[in-house]
Amino acid sequence: MSKEQLKKLINGILAERRDRVYERMDQVTNNIIIQLENLKELGDFQEYSIPEDFELYEKPKEGTTINILHRYIRKLSFSANQLDLINNFLEGVNQFCTRAALFLLREDKLVGWKGKGFSAVEGAIGDEEIKKIFFSLSANTIFRYVLEKQKSYSGRPTSQADDHIIYSRFGGPIPKKIFTLPFFVKGKPQAVIYTDTFAGKPIGEKEIEMIATVGEMSLDLLPLRQKILAKIKTREYPEEEEEAPSEQPDADDLTVASVKENDPERLARVIVNDIYLYNKNKVDDALNTGENLYEALQNTIMQSRELYLNKFTDLSPFEKQLVDTLARGRRELLKGYHFEKI
Repeated sequence: MSKEQLKKLINGILAERRDRVYERMDQVTNNIIIQLENLKELGDFQEYSIPEDFELYEKPKEGTTINILHRYIRKLSFSANQLDLINNFLEGVNQFCTRAALFLLREDKLVGWKGKGFSAVEGAIGDEEIKKIFFSLSANTIFRYVLEKQKSYSGRPTSQADDHIIYSRFGGPIPKKIFTLPFFVKGKPQAVIYTDTFAGKPIGEKEIEMIATVGEMSLDLLPLRQKILAKIKTREYPEEEEEAPSEQPDADDLTVASVKENDPERLARVIVNDIYLYNKNKVDDALNTGENLYEALQNTIMQSRELYLNKFTDLSPFEKQLVDTLARGRRELLKGYHFEKI
């Protein structure tokens, strides 16, 4: 097969997959529009109607409910990786409650991923400390109820016998009301979303449910989107030919140059994200137990390193992603890896 035939074959495959993604995103957009229409029953939505063409729609004022939803739906749809998506998700949910947290299902327990709004509550743990706590599913808590029933709960914060465990670990005062719901990954409940409020601020339950739905669909589509972007953005550029007379570059040329300059960082992100996506259980176990992550994934990490070195010689972006993304900033978990640049 000639180089030109191979190029046409690859372009055909990418075009087919891209069309599938666009088709799925059209379905997502239609679902969002339907849900927004249903939300017109709320007071904030009475003055708005959802048009067939968003481009013709006059944007609502900054700070309105629909404006906030629109902003975070876009953020979720264009998240670059899983960490970026989860951060955007929690930030969006926290717009409609006092505190928000995500707990991931790990065998027989729920492990904290991250929180938003906890640091602002006197006596409570900080946002980053959420990742240090977990709840056993053997305890009769609202979290277990939500997972088993696969439905949301809204109401007082002590509906189950062991709910006191939750608030003793959160610290601070008992909230006035909570809203918690399961988070589905590929149709199965894999996490629990916790939100609460104290006196004075209501919980936007419908808005949170909408952000959760978009977050679930965006997470399901993320691996496919990353692979398509990786093939498009990190492809090898043609070998340099004899220099042609210099010309003033146009706008398109400047854009291409900008993409080339960012390729090492982008390739590093894609490679390290793939390490996490395909070794999720091992990574999460090491993060929870403090075990050596490099020893658990030594072959995978070194193979990924070689893959990166095939394109770029500067290891700084790759090693930075290993620490920041894979080890969540805990460099000690990569003991044994020989860092050359950082």
